Amino acid sequence: MGLFTQLLDRQRHGTHYADRMQRILSVCQSCGLLWHDERISFGNGLSQTRRVTDITATDHVMVTPQYEKYGLSVSPRVLKRVVGLAKQFAYALNVPSASVEVDGNIVYVRLPRAASEASDLVTFEQAWRIAPRLQPGSLLLGIDEDQHQLVLDLTSPTNVHAAVIGTTGSGKSTLMRTMILSAELAGGAQVALFDPSRGLRPLAGHPTVWRGGLFCSVDECEAGLASLTRLLGRESSGLIMVFVDEVPELVAQRPRIREHLGRLAQAGRHAGIHLVIGAQHLLSKELGPMLLRNIPVRLVGRVADRMAAYQAAGRGDVGADRLRGRGDFVVVTASQVRHFQAACASDALLRHWQQRFPPREPALPPPDPGDEAFASDARARPVTEPSVGRPHDDIPKQVLQMIARYMLAEGRDPSSNWVYRRTRELLPTGGYSRNKARRAIRLARQMASEQPTLGDNHDN
Repeated sequence: MGLFTQLLDRQRHGTHYADRMQRILSVCQSCGLLWHDERISFGNGLSQTRRVTDITATDHVMVTPQYEKYGLSVSPRVLKRVVGLAKQFAYALNVPSASVEVDGNIVYVRLPRAASEASDLVTFEQAWRIAPRLQPGSLLLGIDEDQHQLVLDLTSPTNVHAAVIGTTGSGKSTLMRTMILSAELAGGAQVALFDPSRGLRPLAGHPTVWRGGLFCSVDECEAGLASLTRLLGRESSGLIMVFVDEVPELVAQRPRIREHLGRLAQAGRHAGIHLVIGAQHLLSKELGPMLLRNIPVRLVGRVADRMAAYQAAGRGDVGADRLRGRGDFVVVTASQVRHFQAACASDALLRHWQQRFPPREPALPPPDPGDEAFASDARARPVTEPSVGRPHDDIPKQVLQMIARYMLAEGRDPSSNWVYRRTRELLPTGGYSRNKARRAIRLARQMASEQPTLGDNHDN
């Protein structure tokens, strides 16, 4: 134990950690697991007894924002018995609960930190700075227990869709905001947002947001999801990350949303559409078996009980009912269960993002004329003016002057790529899309015809 205590004392809290490790080893000794006597027989008929150590302490304690993890090297002959000692460890250490986990060749005894100590939660900025260059299709989750950045790659064939599950106070909405913010910062994909509770609204003004805004009402959500399902079977034109929060509430009010989500989960990957749903609980009878079967990744926070933990994770060994909330999550895939602390986007960061990219109403997609529900509803509605969606953004005068000078200097219109590159350098909101670039060129052409003197300062 000398090396173990020496390393811990560097943190000025070594006595606390060393005492807890000693109590863990005492429990193992009381249960007769710490060592055993082994008889060795020699060829000349003599025999000798030697003591073999079955459990030894590793040389460090892993401290996370929510837990302390004490590592043990355990012989295979007593491994099964050690894994079943969680209640004995909790009693000896005077903590409300404990768990025993096997990670490779190390067995960890996980103990919750006191509430006064578990306040150093992970911010979005801290997690993002570890590796700020995410690939398109990758979403930041937070920091794992080895203090490494944890990223979910939805473009991987085994991680095409994900579900975020947790009760109130678990950090479900916080985790979804972190994932969306990382997708907007990384770029390379559109972000479609659906949330009847409007918790995702601060992130709905970014240029990458699909159709320009957050779908809030159940009617808007149904129309938007129906429009996404019409993209299935077509050639993918780019990644679309679809975030849908409060799914059970939407399905309860509009049952057709269950069908749209099921189709997106089943065939969305081939069209470049990846689904992330949020719910306080997952029940097959509410959401449909087709949806749940095609969501391979579960991000599970605190849930009510063991049954809810099993329904959320799809397996019974994750211990989600013992999670502590406030961003304490496990990521569950077909091959592993991994604890992590979800990164939290602060209120100040969200306010700054909202000021930089003010949220707007989405441009509603046109209804599908072949939809029987729409056709019957249209016959019952009075004839009104058609919806034109969100009005066009104003093109800044400096952009129009820049394009007009190019026209006068080159004698032709610039390409959409040229407009995208120049506006990306010029504007904080990023480069113009192809349609917006064409509209800017058309307006600049009118300006150039009305003000020919703009060509005095050439800007190539």
